[in-house]
Amino acid sequence: MLACPSRLAVFELLPGYLFTAAFIWLLTATAWRIASWVTTPLPLPIPLAPTPRTHVGVAGRLLLECFTFRSLARANKTTWAASLIFHYGLLLVLIVHLRFVLPQFPLWLLPFIRLSGWATTGLLLGLIILLIRRIVVDRLRYISAPSDYLHLLLLLTIAGSGAALKRLWSTELHAVGEFLRGALTFDWQALPAHAGLWLHLAPVLLLIAIFPISKLLHGAGVLLSPTFNQRDPNA
Repeated sequence: MLACPSRLAVFELLPGYLFTAAFIWLLTATAWRIASWVTTPLPLPIPLAPTPRTHVGVAGRLLLECFTFRSLARANKTTWAASLIFHYGLLLVLIVHLRFVLPQFPLWLLPFIRLSGWATTGLLLGLIILLIRRIVVDRLRYISAPSDYLHLLLLLTIAGSGAALKRLWSTELHAVGEFLRGALTFDWQALPAHAGLWLHLAPVLLLIAIFPISKLLHGAGVLLSPTFNQRDPNA
């Protein structure tokens, strides 16, 4: 008779165990992949012209690439605009989600929460444009791998279900915060029984699992790309 409650408790805490394992995998696999890039020999200078002549110039170039996607803007304005809207929308949404991780709600999050609706709209709009271009434009469709569509569809599912949780499906936010904090601190809590919440968190779990071994790690790749982080060899 005592075994049944124990099995039930393990089953209820299983989502927390999965998220803990996913977070550990995310940190360790990402660190390993970045370390492998850092330790890769670069015997030849291959900076992309026009090349900065100083370290300050290289830093400025990397900042422009990371925060304005300058090279993408020069290549295609539609892709640049959609990517910019998507990335900054995602950044604002992630900042808003800090309220589920921090033990106490910080007041500095209030302005971001007020902008969360616009951030979600931008996130969804950017993703939809990127997906449509990948399907419609011949050269993009030709070079697209199945994983490219998987990443976009996962992000669309996460963003769409998150918007639905906010606007249509009510859920206990405090319990969700306890679940996530428990997964991060090894103090596992049960996930509220809510179909919409499962629809939102299941693709999040999958995205975390594939992130370190996918193209989604391109943010760190830009910083470590020798075409962007090298000076003019003749400087």
